[in-house]
Amino acid sequence: MAKNTNFFKSRKFKYGSVATGLTVAFVAVVIIINVIFSLLADTYSWKLDMTSYDLYSLSDSTRQVVNALSDDQQIKLTVMYSEEEYPDQFKETLKRFVNLSDNITIEYVDPDVNPQILTSFGAEFSIEEGAIVVENGDRKRVIAFSDMYEQDSSSYNVTYKTEECLTSAVLYVTKAEIPLVYFVTGHGESGYDSFMNLIANNGADVQEVKLSQLSTFDEMARVMVICGPTMDYSEAEIYQLQQFLANDYNYERDIFYFSNPEAPELPNLEGLLAEWGLALGHDLVMETDDYTASTYASSTDEVPRYLIPTYTEAEISGVPITTDYLSVVPSASSVELLFDAQDITETAALMTTSDESYAKSSDAINTYEKVEGDREGPFNVAAIATRYRYQDNVAIESHVFVAGSVEMLGATYMTYNGNSGFLFEVYKMMVGETENELVGTTKTAESTYMTMSTSAIRWGSIVFIVIIPAIFLVIGIIVYIRRRFL
Repeated sequence: MAKNTNFFKSRKFKYGSVATGLTVAFVAVVIIINVIFSLLADTYSWKLDMTSYDLYSLSDSTRQVVNALSDDQQIKLTVMYSEEEYPDQFKETLKRFVNLSDNITIEYVDPDVNPQILTSFGAEFSIEEGAIVVENGDRKRVIAFSDMYEQDSSSYNVTYKTEECLTSAVLYVTKAEIPLVYFVTGHGESGYDSFMNLIANNGADVQEVKLSQLSTFDEMARVMVICGPTMDYSEAEIYQLQQFLANDYNYERDIFYFSNPEAPELPNLEGLLAEWGLALGHDLVMETDDYTASTYASSTDEVPRYLIPTYTEAEISGVPITTDYLSVVPSASSVELLFDAQDITETAALMTTSDESYAKSSDAINTYEKVEGDREGPFNVAAIATRYRYQDNVAIESHVFVAGSVEMLGATYMTYNGNSGFLFEVYKMMVGETENELVGTTKTAESTYMTMSTSAIRWGSIVFIVIIPAIFLVIGIIVYIRRRFL
């Protein structure tokens, strides 16, 4: 008995057992903390986004839309797929989005197990596997799986639009009124796809229409977009535009008109613009100022036609139409103000070029360099006209916006915050949405490659396969021997 007692008092038992006990306890605590933290990290999105392109980070505009949800707005997301098999790139974004608010819930439904779910939301919705249905009461919007990403066919880079689609859908299903925006076709109009997507993503309905087939205007129609027509409108169609803007003298309707230096003269359309105090210059505006001439051109010769215009300080309907970013405006024609104010119509420039700019007649462009006979700037490249009436001492207005560049709506240029932000500010003013931030967050996962020489690979293999394991082996042997002879 004494021998056993002496063993329990020995240094070997004390230090060996205590060390073992502490090690076991420490490992157990680490495991428990890790399990608890992992559960909380999933619940509260505490995970760090280590991707170089912020794939899982949510934008301020998304947080603003979600934070604006009222208590009676309960958003339900139904994902038409098995949760275990849904791609992590989308599932993690969904998890973080849902964690932003207690007003948002999510449910995964596997159509293979429950096939009727695809038709349970009504015949008007075409729902396929992988889609997400966003609901707020009776209001619904379906996000197709294919809408949440795009893959470049040449670079194979993938652009993820999950956050953009979710935020847009929530904005749509929670709006008290959803404005309708017409995009006019039938006269060679083109180049408006990115602008149409921007408006649709920010809680509006969009519809392509031919005026000749439009007998009446929808009561929710607020804005009409005319983009780069190559054929003139008929007198009957001009009358429709006039009736749209007047809205039985209730106003509150607006038109976007985008032209370009190659546009032919369109007497009927330009006659309508002249009634509103605006005229196109049928020229090509150039810049020589290094700060206001963009380097986005494909060649140095083309730099002068890529404008970075200055925003004016004009306020329309009491709203400053500016943005915190620069706009890139390629191939622009000038926009002239025929008058500042006339009767119930006022005009204002929104974008102007520098004093160093010049303009060439669109039918006599032989060089981009300034030559004798070119008109000297500055020039307006975007302007707006306002027509108003008063009701209870409050101005009720309609607007006609004119820009001299269709190319500024191109997919590449609309990714610049200046272009999309500027046009969105004008659009918000038109439909009376002064609070919302621009929704349009996409993330591109670019393929990156690491090149290593043969010698680097060889030495890397030696270090990680031989040297580092050998060091740990030696340390382990030393610790074992020391403890063995305590």
